Amino acid sequence: MSFSALYVGATGVVAHNENMQVVANNLANVSTNGYKKADMQFGTLMSQQLATGGAQYQSGSVSMSQIGKGVGISEIRTIFKEGSLANTNTATDLAITGEGFFGVYNTASSGSGSGPTNYTRAGAFRFDRDAYLVDASGYQLQGYAVDRETGEIATTVSAIQLPYEDLTIDGEDYRLVRSEPRATTSMEMVTNLDASGTDTFTSINNPFFAMHEAYDSSLSNASTPFGDTLPQYSSSILVYDEDGNGHDMTVYFDPVSSDTLSNAVPGYSYWEYLVAFPGTEDGSAAYGTSAAGLAGMGVLTFNDQGEMIGQAAFSLNETASGGGKSLGSWIPATFDEDGLPQVTATFGSNGSAIGDAQTISYDFGLNSGDASWVGSSAGTAASVGLNVNNLQEMSGMQRDARVTTSYDLPSSTMFHTQDGYAEGYLQNVSVDRDGFLNGHFTNGQEEQIYQLAIYRFNSPWGLRRSGNTNFVETAASGNAIEGTAGDRGRGVINQNTLEESNVDMAEEFAKMIITQRGFQANTKIITTADGLLNTAISTKR
Repeated sequence: MSFSALYVGATGVVAHNENMQVVANNLANVSTNGYKKADMQFGTLMSQQLATGGAQYQSGSVSMSQIGKGVGISEIRTIFKEGSLANTNTATDLAITGEGFFGVYNTASSGSGSGPTNYTRAGAFRFDRDAYLVDASGYQLQGYAVDRETGEIATTVSAIQLPYEDLTIDGEDYRLVRSEPRATTSMEMVTNLDASGTDTFTSINNPFFAMHEAYDSSLSNASTPFGDTLPQYSSSILVYDEDGNGHDMTVYFDPVSSDTLSNAVPGYSYWEYLVAFPGTEDGSAAYGTSAAGLAGMGVLTFNDQGEMIGQAAFSLNETASGGGKSLGSWIPATFDEDGLPQVTATFGSNGSAIGDAQTISYDFGLNSGDASWVGSSAGTAASVGLNVNNLQEMSGMQRDARVTTSYDLPSSTMFHTQDGYAEGYLQNVSVDRDGFLNGHFTNGQEEQIYQLAIYRFNSPWGLRRSGNTNFVETAASGNAIEGTAGDRGRGVINQNTLEESNVDMAEEFAKMIITQRGFQANTKIITTADGLLNTAISTKR
């Protein structure tokens, strides 16, 4: 019987020694990012049925006398409880709040290189020299590429890599991620035009286009095409050609005296406007002429409350004779798909065009619901004359929340924006809650480059540790289920954050003490059983 006790004590020593290793490993990884602690489950090895008396039942005699034969390890279970989150200073330090895993590819392993080979909660990632986003072991983080032109997201995962170009600038080789320039296609400008402003430019026959008559971009040593006489108000905005070059587009405003008009509504006010850019940057046939830089013109109508209630717009018909200085060459402007009037500009350098003519829509706060004009038979600006009724009106006119006004306040620009930009280079990256890797460029643009792939398992407890805080799938875990952040419990992404180890030091120290006591108790069983054997042997002597 003592031999059995020795064996039982030995199994207890071995089992508690193994448990001490589990506790030690947990404590060793208390500072490891994304580490998931392990918990050992003890289990009885076997039991021996003893030949003793048993209880008597109607169905027969049953003996329940058993004696245990030791202890063993039933399971070492990984605890996937979420660890606490720690802030960092690196945008590519990522943590998942939820049940998901990052997928990483081991480039040293065999295979095609597509799809993850390991899964981890440790999100300390960095870009390597080839612009791959990798962990400390060089494993490549997986995600879905985003088409930079269309914004479409790929349906298959690949290694996350910045779309860099190898460029030579000033004789130096650079590896850069570039944001291509975009030509301006629309512009919005909301102003207040001082209701007390006086008419600076007048015309006996064409009072609505007096600024057009005065415009002369060929004036030498003049800062404006009007010389020293300036319109009541002007506002400029930087727009871009297809090569990303910036050009100042200026809108000039000047009131039209109602005393010179026929059919003017009492209390209403009228402002003529003119859209132009520097004549030296005109790439059309008008370069070098007095009409260089002219792009559009029109008339704004305000009621007695200072609200804009109408807009007429004209653009240059370049095929008409007379050029930009002839009112007969100006026809009602076309509309874009949003019902906004448009101008056409051909930007150039020293008279040479930069690309094709580009159409730019402009928005003062009104648009046409069906992109058409009504209310006038005037075919050109020359047909308007003195008659207010000859000004065309927007069909189905709609008013924006932001709209130009004419209050008795100093003229000012309250808001302006346009959709073009120059060439830019990647400045930094960020990762949002949905797992999109966003590039921020020097031209002020932001682009989605990748969306991180996040994985789930039917049974994460079946994953096998593969080192480097990584796991690999097994038959017990089931295949990885691919998805994205926020989808079906996968959790959201936190940037500038790392998930810390989920080891509780106080709990592990308590386990260590219990394990130590269990180990000591089992060694005591061995020494006691040995004493019993010695006594039995000495009895024979």
